[in-house]
Amino acid sequence: MRIKVVDSIVYEVLLSLSLYKRQTHLKYLGISKNWFIETKEKISEELHNGIEGLEDLQFEDLSVHLIENCPSKDFSGYCSWLAGLSLGALYEMLSPFVNEKRPMPANLEQRKQQHLTLLSMWYEEYFSEIEGELAAVLKAESQQVEETAINGKSFSWIEEITKGFQIEGLGCSEAVLFPSWHFRPLSLIDVFNHKAVLTFPCSMGDKEEALLITKALAEEKRLEMLSHMKSKEKTFTELVGIMGMSKGNIHHHLLLLRSAGLLRIIPTRQDYFLYGFRTSQVEALLSLLLKIG
Repeated sequence: MRIKVVDSIVYEVLLSLSLYKRQTHLKYLGISKNWFIETKEKISEELHNGIEGLEDLQFEDLSVHLIENCPSKDFSGYCSWLAGLSLGALYEMLSPFVNEKRPMPANLEQRKQQHLTLLSMWYEEYFSEIEGELAAVLKAESQQVEETAINGKSFSWIEEITKGFQIEGLGCSEAVLFPSWHFRPLSLIDVFNHKAVLTFPCSMGDKEEALLITKALAEEKRLEMLSHMKSKEKTFTELVGIMGMSKGNIHHHLLLLRSAGLLRIIPTRQDYFLYGFRTSQVEALLSLLLKIG
């Protein structure tokens, strides 16, 4: 399988806009718990309404392939390149990654212009202020990971840097990895036919990583869940039945275990995950504790 690590600030701009729109897992992330409210107060009403008015993020999700293949890795370069991309060239670049479940966006040229407008406004009103700080962090994370990202590397390496994603069974021929600051300590995965696109979280520091693990383990229900996943992976539905808890509670516990890297997460082509106990992370806790000064 071909492995590629992409160092592009544009992806972080896109990810932060997507996070604002979807508000996904905000209370489990390393950013401020009030990030959405604070950001809403910072940006213009026009931008907020524009993002809220997006019916979907279909084009934005596919744009990761544009970011990957853009000759320029800076934001203005990406915008200039995409603005000059013909409709035919755009269609040709995106078509390998669409299917019945993920169709080509309707009104492709219109969606491209909308994407550029909102992303540019988001960059100017929100992201440009933090770009200097984040660019150095993302570049360092990419370089550190890229040193070991060689073709033929085992799937266990991808599991390690994404804190749990095991993609061997997906049958993908390519994996593309982006560092993520806004979504740390979690990772994301999106599968586009033959390609898996994953984020890996920027390090939060040894002390913070150790706290994530110890806090996740300091709860009887989560320990019970891990014991059920020790010998055989379980689906979300199976865990709901085994634990006799609401879906919301199971979701909460899984996210805390996932943020600590205690879960092996196995995506399937049927759009559900299998969860297993990633025991190596418990062993890693000792190393983290010894590093804390």
